[in-house]
Amino acid sequence: MILETQNLSKSFGTQEAVDNLSLEIPEGSVFGFLGPNGSGKSTTIRMMTDLIRPDAGEVFIQGKSVQKYHQKALSGVGAFIERADFYKHLSARTNLEMLARMDGNGFENIPIILERVGLSERAGDKVKNYSQGMRQRLGIAQALLSKPKLLILDEPTNGLDPQGMKEVRDLVRELSSEGITIFISSHLLDEVQKICSHVAIIHLGQLIISGKMDDLLTESEWFTTEIRVKPVKKAKTVLENQDWVHRCEEKHGALFINTTSEKLPEVTALLVQNECAVEAVIPKTSLEELFLSKTGMNEPQSHRDSEKK
Repeated sequence: MILETQNLSKSFGTQEAVDNLSLEIPEGSVFGFLGPNGSGKSTTIRMMTDLIRPDAGEVFIQGKSVQKYHQKALSGVGAFIERADFYKHLSARTNLEMLARMDGNGFENIPIILERVGLSERAGDKVKNYSQGMRQRLGIAQALLSKPKLLILDEPTNGLDPQGMKEVRDLVRELSSEGITIFISSHLLDEVQKICSHVAIIHLGQLIISGKMDDLLTESEWFTTEIRVKPVKKAKTVLENQDWVHRCEEKHGALFINTTSEKLPEVTALLVQNECAVEAVIPKTSLEELFLSKTGMNEPQSHRDSEKK
């Protein structure tokens, strides 16, 4: 594991932002870190990068405690946290040269970095003339100055249009192919599903679920499957009586059920046995389904309010 948090906790006054959080980020992964607003994502990242101190627990990067060794533990880490902030009246190249000088790095790697993030042709332009997507890529360029083995990105596609999102997504894929481990905090579930190999979801500061993306998307009982079948009412009666079918609803002439992917052949066989004509079985597997179900955000508002009391 290139990055681990062990029993990490942080409170602000009476508010517990992060509660006993333990994460394991495998080397070489693109790791998505998800949670609703106020779930503790940014607080966790600030503890990972030693910007704030935890009340309890530790962060380990390549086996070194960030809380004990500080910059020595962070020597192989590049971080882009929140919105990129540069001197807008200066060029991208000059901004990077200033940052490199402050960190004690040379300039020889800057042309390579600008090429990697797709800004070589605009490197001499003032940052004030950059689009938001270009500024985000320049923020990632800043994080690459130290030649990191681990890149931590907090909402790297925040505020971008679809083209800007694609540019950042393609860059993440390219950096990952070069062996850099990437930790991404985001609220854009579709973007995370497209690029991440692993994912963790936190809610109210606590870890809800973590693992390989493919495993979580195929093994969960929470995903919806659409079944086009006739007669639909008879099929609904058959399926809603099975204890391994967790939801069965009729919408627009089709059934929508929640069950694990391994049960889908049994669903089809059961319907055929009961003289129902199955026209199609369409898994609706998505990270959004998992996120909403695990955080309780797909429940009616009245139910969520009662849970808080």
